[in-house]
Amino acid sequence: MKKLVLCLFFCIALLMPLSAAAERHVELILDASGSMYQKLPDGRYRISAAKEALSDLIKGLPAQDLNVGLRVYGARLQPDAAGACTDSHLVVPMKGVDHSALLEEVRDTLARGKTPIAHSLEQALNDFPADAKECAVILVTDGEEACDGDVRAAAAKLKDHGCEIDLRIVGFGLSAEAAKSFEGLGRFENAGDGKALASALTRAVEDIAPPAPLAEATLEAAEEVAAGSSFEVSWKAEAGYSDYITIVPKGAKDGEFSFYGYVENGKNVTLSAPVEPGDYELRYQSDRVSGVTARRPIRVVAAEIAMEAPLSQPAGTTFQVKWIGPDGPEDYITLVTKDTPDDGYDRYQYTSVGPTLEFLAPLIAGDYELRYQSDREAGVFARRPIEITAVPIIMEAPSTVAPGSEITVEWQGPSGPGDYITLVPKTAADNTYEEYRYTRDGSSLVFTAPSTPGDYELRYQSDDMGGVFGRRAIRVQ
Repeated sequence: MKKLVLCLFFCIALLMPLSAAAERHVELILDASGSMYQKLPDGRYRISAAKEALSDLIKGLPAQDLNVGLRVYGARLQPDAAGACTDSHLVVPMKGVDHSALLEEVRDTLARGKTPIAHSLEQALNDFPADAKECAVILVTDGEEACDGDVRAAAAKLKDHGCEIDLRIVGFGLSAEAAKSFEGLGRFENAGDGKALASALTRAVEDIAPPAPLAEATLEAAEEVAAGSSFEVSWKAEAGYSDYITIVPKGAKDGEFSFYGYVENGKNVTLSAPVEPGDYELRYQSDRVSGVTARRPIRVVAAEIAMEAPLSQPAGTTFQVKWIGPDGPEDYITLVTKDTPDDGYDRYQYTSVGPTLEFLAPLIAGDYELRYQSDREAGVFARRPIEITAVPIIMEAPSTVAPGSEITVEWQGPSGPGDYITLVPKTAADNTYEEYRYTRDGSSLVFTAPSTPGDYELRYQSDDMGGVFGRRAIRVQ
């Protein structure tokens, strides 16, 4: 996909040999007909693949000497609705490069209706400014004309426009018949899947010169940062919309990236330091072109991570964990059995909640561990053992009751916030429930016996934990 985006960017930004000062006008036309919800061989919906490619492309568009508009057809009306064959709208005008508006429209586009290609090409003539000199239309479609329009006549009108519009058509899995309908219309290639699409776009730009390199940039940041912590990087550059700053291990190949942040409106970029201490490098890079225009060494030092909690805790009760650590944006503490693999987790709390976290002890006694982990990187960065001790669960009730009679249940147990007692048939699957009472309602609970005689069970269960933690047989007769 990254190659596809880069090629598509070249296709738009350098569509024909241009003078350095010339302003280019480009119209993207996106097919949002209902057929775009068919799947490509790689399993993705066609509309999803098109939207992903266009979104990444838009992020890389330079703002200088370029005007990009977006027209979408088939997105507003169902195929059988009146006006479906004129459902083509310029959603972003061809005035500069409004990255935010383009991205928002692509993101919100839904595939619904017909495929009015000829009408869309005719409308595109009105989208270009009267004084435009260097123009292009790029049509992304997965089908042929569906509204009896004359696509060839519409394409001929594009050639007669004052700026001699260069037409490019990129197909998604077009049938042989549909592909034939586009032969001889500008530059056309058909691709059966995402990989073939990337290759087709690569061939379309083989004779086009690469874009100008990025201007030099400068970076400022601390010389050392704690592992897993957040830190700021200030920068100076003629920033493009898709320029970003990343932190990578020292010696990584140019173009590689790890944690990164896009530059925006002169604001400092906030990055997360890797958890593994060592020598790293900050780099200024871009999605638009390859290369590194600024580097700055930075050392990641080990961070102190510690957790304070009880060494033992009764099952089903709550306890607090006080911690210190890097508090990265995706760091969390989890409570797991001691034999849980290091990449596993169970009940957890993100450290962003605060310096003190509250946990509910499992109802099953045993040896457990509190672990400091992160969604950013695999591994366990700190451990603290904790023993969960058993709490007896006792339910006292009559062994035999009459149908519809009142049953008083006296109980003892951990009484966690989600614990309850339920009365179900003896054959009911575990974790099912019928009539129930939460243990927080008191140590004496009243149930109504079922009207159907048979063997039943009182079960102690929990909303917070799966399983049955206590049983008592009861017969209705």
